Amino acid sequence: MNITKRQLRRIIKEEKAKLLCEGMAQEEALFNALDQYVMKLDEKMGYDVPPDRLKAEVLNFVDGYFNQHTNDWEQEGY
Repeated sequence: MNITKRQLRRIIKEEKAKLLCEGMAQEEALFNALDQYVMKLDEKMGYDVPPDRLKAEVLNFVDGYFNQHTNDWEQEGY
């Protein structure tokens, strides 16, 4: 089966749009999870924690994640 250049361009454009939508959905899911994490962290720390302190705790958590996984990624060649 042969396809024209126009058909190929349309297919590529449609697939690119799907990937972009999936990426936005994943980003939204991550944002929602982060929002829930921050609310639980605020609750755990006693409510009404200053935003700078919450931010520092979240960044420490993220740094810990990357520190823990860096060796794994290096071994896998990333």
